[in-house]
Amino acid sequence: MKDLFDVDHFLDSVVQDRGLAVVLVEAFIEDCPKRVAELTRALAEDDTDKAGKLAHSLKGMCGVVRAGALSRLALAMEFAAQDGDLDSVRKRLGMFIEELDQAMALMEDFTSRC
Repeated sequence: MKDLFDVDHFLDSVVQDRGLAVVLVEAFIEDCPKRVAELTRALAEDDTDKAGKLAHSLKGMCGVVRAGALSRLALAMEFAAQDGDLDSVRKRLGMFIEELDQAMALMEDFTSRC
């Protein structure tokens, strides 16, 4: 589970500032599903450029909260979009969404304890 949301690494990255950590996690929880929806639309429109940019954005968001598995999937989606392989992006997006649900549950648990 640590690879879905590495709390210790995340807290270290914000110098143990739990208030900032909660703000960042809450922003992620609010924004990430919106980006996923935008990426889904870009894929429906076969827009490789937009899909690549959205995957890049997701990669950065996941990196900030130390969601390593999600960040790696987003990177793979970004590279696939750059290669024009939208089928690969679609496949990885399905995996991303499954892991995102698990990671967000961990994040919500984290914010409830802070």
